[in-house]
Amino acid sequence: MIGTARKSDSEILEALSKYRKIIVTGCNGCAKACKTGGEAQVPVMAEQLRKNGKEVVLEVVPERTCYINHTMAAFEGKEEQLRESDAILVLGCGGAVQIVRQATEQLGMTVPVKIGLNSVGHMDTTIAGAFALEQCQECGDCVLNETGGICPFTKCAKNLLNGPCGGAENGKCEVDRDRDCAWVLIYNRLAALGELGSLSIYREPKDYAKFNKPRSLKLA
Repeated sequence: MIGTARKSDSEILEALSKYRKIIVTGCNGCAKACKTGGEAQVPVMAEQLRKNGKEVVLEVVPERTCYINHTMAAFEGKEEQLRESDAILVLGCGGAVQIVRQATEQLGMTVPVKIGLNSVGHMDTTIAGAFALEQCQECGDCVLNETGGICPFTKCAKNLLNGPCGGAENGKCEVDRDRDCAWVLIYNRLAALGELGSLSIYREPKDYAKFNKPRSLKLA
């Protein structure tokens, strides 16, 4: 999922300072899991905006706001409120904001779309409902087959691909002593699998051409 954290109240209100009639749009996907923009959080945000003098004309929570079909379905029959609004506040990731913008454009409208959250990484939920951790940077050249299913590019603070730095101590990372060293984790995992021979594989530096943005994927 895309991890999100709520922006400060002051930043949100500043973004909406020129607008009075607001639509609050959440996301029942990643933002719900992060407790930042699901069905429970959208009414709270709407009420907060009302207390700050805004008129909330619509609250809507698409199933997955980053999917254009889900967002269009959520807006179906609500064209009047969309036209009435001065701006849309999205409690979702940056992709969700851009899909909401696309949806309004497809409906023939030009409505300012503002974001209420910060996207903080591709996260995996490691403790259900309580903790999520970034474990993949979507580099386009996955090495997990050789590293016991643990990503050194993400888990190592220095993105080292061929073993630890000299600063690891007692199995902990030099950059953050509360964090396990990625390469100690990889070594222990490979040892348990009987695959320590994988450590002899030299991994070339990442091909950053595969990071050229924006990337795309043909689905049909």
